[in-house]
Amino acid sequence: MTKKEIPEIIESKAAAYGFEIQRYSMGWATCQTSKSYIRIDIKEMENEGKSDWDAHKIWLDLKAEGSICKMGRRNTPEELLKTAEEIAKGAKFAAEINSMGLSYERTF
Repeated sequence: MTKKEIPEIIESKAAAYGFEIQRYSMGWATCQTSKSYIRIDIKEMENEGKSDWDAHKIWLDLKAEGSICKMGRRNTPEELLKTAEEIAKGAKFAAEINSMGLSYERTF
């Protein structure tokens, strides 16, 4: 897989689950709003087993992780159900990204 293909795949999968995604220095994250209950981060992590520093090649694997936010107050049953749905979508999105085994090689 090439580095150029990665953002297209991530953006496409995020949209399929109803999330907007943005690039940041360590990878990607779902866009947060005042109504967001979950944040999914997709980080680029060096794969030391595949990287070859002498050949100036680094392999980066992508790993998705999530965190729940904004649940510290009393919530109505409707809010809880909406939150549960968003968390389930985020968990499925993160699991699908991880199951794809996305990685690419970077030469420096």
